[in-house]
Amino acid sequence: MTVDWTRLGHAYGRAIDTPGHLAALEFGDAEAREAALDHLDMAVLHQGFPETATAPAVRAVTALLAEGRAHLDTVESLLEFLGDAAMSVINLSDDRYFAGILPDLADAVAQAYPVVLPLVTASPPARALFRAENLVAIARMRSLADRREELAVLLLEWSERGAGPQAEWLRFLGQFGVDLRDRLVDPDPAVRLRATLVHEDDPRGREVILAALAEPPPLGVHEFALVAAAIRVAADFDEIATAACQVASRDSWAGFGDGWGALVRFAFPEPYATSRPLTEPQRALVRALVTNDELWDSTNGSCGLVFKQAGLPRSRSACRRLVG
Repeated sequence: MTVDWTRLGHAYGRAIDTPGHLAALEFGDAEAREAALDHLDMAVLHQGFPETATAPAVRAVTALLAEGRAHLDTVESLLEFLGDAAMSVINLSDDRYFAGILPDLADAVAQAYPVVLPLVTASPPARALFRAENLVAIARMRSLADRREELAVLLLEWSERGAGPQAEWLRFLGQFGVDLRDRLVDPDPAVRLRATLVHEDDPRGREVILAALAEPPPLGVHEFALVAAAIRVAADFDEIATAACQVASRDSWAGFGDGWGALVRFAFPEPYATSRPLTEPQRALVRALVTNDELWDSTNGSCGLVFKQAGLPRSRSACRRLVG
């Protein structure tokens, strides 16, 4: 099907340069291929937000992969582009602004599934996890719900081959709702914790989550996922205060959204005010924050917003004085 790219747009304007970049994925030199991949990432699907050119670009990329025309050094990045497009469909499904774009994009991404599947099936072991992650993202779209069972079988087969950490394969299976309760007692702490995150409602899972929060998570489990789970299963902040202080004292500034910042928001459902004294668990959390050098760059607005929303001073010295 012929695409009139002049009528389509990407993040920086009309998509008249997009067909040239797509051609470079097949015929361009190394520099042109790199520029083409950057174009897909920064213009066609800028920060996960699609434009009218995104669906046609997805179809073009799918055709390149299906027909073996994509240069070999672009394959992994193109798979990532397709996975990111699928996540856009999932994450923006309730966003009215994208309502006119998403149906066509969802259809385009769904057409990529039978193309990406054999690339995972025949994947070299070193690339299997990466390829599977993007295929799982595609299969998480509503229109592909009937393909998840076959994909789960494939993921189980790969997990048994030892191609990468077991915990990562369990993460994919958990996204499909596969029952992993038999792994709640696995000797591998990462596998045990990953299974626990799938079965938070299991009493054994709740206990493991709350205990694990105090320590840096094992390889294969991201601290952000553990923090979110602990907040969901805890009765209140006081129950996880000791462990939360450990996170706050070691987390980087990047945890303002899903790490230490999420714990601050949980600890302060109402902003601090002089008329409402800090509880001892809140006081302990602020002390832990004060000890962490990563959180006190005055130019970091994201960190500052966390403190502002909690009613806390943005100044490290002021917070130190607040908790004595």
